Amino acid sequence: MISPENHPLSEDLTSCTGCAACAAACPKDAITMQPNADGFRHPQISRLVCTDCGLCRDVCPIDPRCRIVERTLSPGAWQEVPKVFAAWNMDEDVRRASSSGGVFSVLADDILHQGGVVVGAAFDEQLIVRHVVIDDPADLPRLRGSKYVQSEMQPGLYRHVRDLLDQGRLVLFSGTPCQVAGLRSYLRRPFENLFCCDIVCHGVPSPLLLMRYGEYYKAMGTPLTKITFRDKATGWKAFGVRQHFANGGARFRSTFADPYMAAFRHDYSLREACYGCKFASTTRWGDLTIGDFWDVAKTYPQYDADDKGTSLLLVNTIKGAAWLDECRDRLFVGAADIDTAVAGNPQLTKANRRPPQRDTFYRDLESIPFRSLIRKYRLRPMSFLRQLAIALRRRIRDVLNRRS
Repeated sequence: MISPENHPLSEDLTSCTGCAACAAACPKDAITMQPNADGFRHPQISRLVCTDCGLCRDVCPIDPRCRIVERTLSPGAWQEVPKVFAAWNMDEDVRRASSSGGVFSVLADDILHQGGVVVGAAFDEQLIVRHVVIDDPADLPRLRGSKYVQSEMQPGLYRHVRDLLDQGRLVLFSGTPCQVAGLRSYLRRPFENLFCCDIVCHGVPSPLLLMRYGEYYKAMGTPLTKITFRDKATGWKAFGVRQHFANGGARFRSTFADPYMAAFRHDYSLREACYGCKFASTTRWGDLTIGDFWDVAKTYPQYDADDKGTSLLLVNTIKGAAWLDECRDRLFVGAADIDTAVAGNPQLTKANRRPPQRDTFYRDLESIPFRSLIRKYRLRPMSFLRQLAIALRRRIRDVLNRRS
């Protein structure tokens, strides 16, 4: 038996994405996914059960020795260069309720109406985000919209997906690039009935941060029942957070005024692996990639004439191209180019910079009151009066310095 300290999966924990492919693949159930001090789930290996078969290492998509991902797509399946499009849902209600252009809803609805299932991230009643399986179009709104937190992947979900594929069901799996790579690695062979859609990912905050955020509002007597991270009431480009409270009330806040989103935008709260993301590339593991087509109007003003949301759509495989063709009658699709896509979404080619504040952010999250965390990391803009007071103090100090 080998000890957890010497196990291959423990060699570089900062690279672990938490995809849970290793736990799903373990034939002895020796691996469980447990949160670390920052709240991010990592594999924990029982040395009493592990037989050192090496399968966990073989399916780990970030292990440099892993080659299974490359064998899980049929030969010739990849487009040499992704085809790039601007797109949006022709249904205005769905587009309005979606984070950007509502393309995912069309793709998912296509699979569901063929008798397939869709796997994606959804909030539960406790505001925990987990990947779930749906087979009813009425449940599709649960999967819409951005969830700015790492979704919990249960090892049993991968096994369930494999069972559905073995039964011949169509399966759409949607997730971050590392989650899609984790599933493909776990499956270890191509499935013609599997359709994968990855997102342009900025990185993932910890579920622990979201929990502390919820506790903060509960302590103030305004417990949260729902969070819409990408409410477009003020437009797609000026989106904000809509908080729904237990008393039936709701509040819209800009992303600069919301402490959770401020920590995300400053990159203080991301998983360690996100700062060295191995999937920040135009080589994608999804058949299709979707995201916001930020700054599309600089090159293609006709694709952002109404500020209702424009999706970036990358077609990465031959299967993805055929899938898109099936859905074109419900989408606006306009040709674009990869340089414009990368300019608006730099995460397509490089990971986010790790700020110095990341060293202490999660430690402070657990050791100081949330209100103090907000103040220390400036997670809320200062009021006008406070800005005026600071400016006045600086002016007085400058005057005194000149006189001395």
